[in-house]
Amino acid sequence: MTELWERDAWELADDVRSGAVSAVELLDVHLARIEKLDPMLNAIAYLDADSARSRAVEIDRDVAAGGDPGPFAGVPLGVKELAQAEGMPDTHASMLYRDKIAARDCTEVARLRGAGAVIVGLTTAPEFGIPSFTNSPLHGVTRNPWNPARTPGGSSGGSAASVSAGMLPFCTGSDGGGSIRIPSSYTGLPGFKTTFGRVGDGPDEAFDSGLTSVPGPMVRSVRDAARYIDVTAGPTLTDPTSLPKPDPYEPIVTSGDPAARLRGKRVAWSSTLGYGVVDPEVEKVVREAAEVLIDAAGLQRVDIDVVLPKPGRSWGLLSAPNMAAWHLENAQGREDELDFLARTSIEGMPHLRARHLGAAVRKRHELLLATAEVFSQVDILLTPTTATTAFAAEGVLSGEVDGREVDLMILSAAFTAPFNMTGQPGFSIPAGLVGGMPVGLQAVARRLEDDLTVACAAVLEQARPWPKLAP
Repeated sequence: MTELWERDAWELADDVRSGAVSAVELLDVHLARIEKLDPMLNAIAYLDADSARSRAVEIDRDVAAGGDPGPFAGVPLGVKELAQAEGMPDTHASMLYRDKIAARDCTEVARLRGAGAVIVGLTTAPEFGIPSFTNSPLHGVTRNPWNPARTPGGSSGGSAASVSAGMLPFCTGSDGGGSIRIPSSYTGLPGFKTTFGRVGDGPDEAFDSGLTSVPGPMVRSVRDAARYIDVTAGPTLTDPTSLPKPDPYEPIVTSGDPAARLRGKRVAWSSTLGYGVVDPEVEKVVREAAEVLIDAAGLQRVDIDVVLPKPGRSWGLLSAPNMAAWHLENAQGREDELDFLARTSIEGMPHLRARHLGAAVRKRHELLLATAEVFSQVDILLTPTTATTAFAAEGVLSGEVDGREVDLMILSAAFTAPFNMTGQPGFSIPAGLVGGMPVGLQAVARRLEDDLTVACAAVLEQARPWPKLAP
């Protein structure tokens, strides 16, 4: 019999709604998992068991009285510490804000809370969400449950580790350059980055002026990812880039034939995007998964040479105004409290000039034109999610891939960051194992065609199910 901590969030919620399982029972099971495993993984930044228990009791009373608490009724939820959950620390994983408390929920958390989720606490992230590993001065190193010597990735690393280890059924994440897809790939999870603006931002931090970052799910199943976005998607008054609520995604997964909307669609494969490099073993496993998906979905192969401009510095520069708006003033005179990457970012801001930002805007335009050319010929682009399996837990700034020394961007974000800059949806789908560690296949579609990426993930999940938990 499947243990409660092994089951999907949608399944647990439906059982709570029917009265088959109590919210309090779910909470106790997952708190026990956290107590057992988090000393090794260091994925939980803050725990509020008392408040969670009070909410679970309320949900059980509601169900007993004939009510329906919502699509995530009674399911324990971890909130990535870069987001706001009312009454909990609002630290940005930084010593600068170690004593700050969130006055209210961000939009994403408010919508999940309103859907019945029981917020247990916060999951770890790197400082300001900058690197693709999770190691901060505030909380230290977070580890991958597949191998604690490796990173779960970043910046949603604590969420990824918590879900992959069965400590929590689902968590919030966010993705400004791969921060949902990279940790999902490294920990064997399906990682859904929506079209930019699909989930409105706010209210206590402005919308992303760099137009790259999106909130989203850290989950173990495609159905959970679909239900999560069905709950959280939609516009907000404080985010002028937010989009109308789309048609629901969960029916794509539950239809019995998710391939229906994919048959005959044109698909291309790229293992470089014109500038990247990938470990040969990773490429082999991921390409095999791509072939399974193409055949199972009835996709039409198109042989094109995908050559995009390397995002490079422009990706980081586009986010500089947000960093300056929220952290530059607070960091003045306290730079020694920051980690290396955060300090470098903060100290570099006074030296930014219009020509630097102008060059980043031009580079983005080049990328938009190149990507538009690709998607005039195909409907779906398949790539590896990352160049390698997860690297050392403490983090690295460079590494070797297929005999070539590369920087951190190429090592982990080469295949993800471009589609933050273009605002397109990308779904990292578990593809298999290399050396006992998970790797992901990324499916990318045009803006607003998120449904195609959900269908790709659902087809591969059906054709070749993956282990939902770290062994």
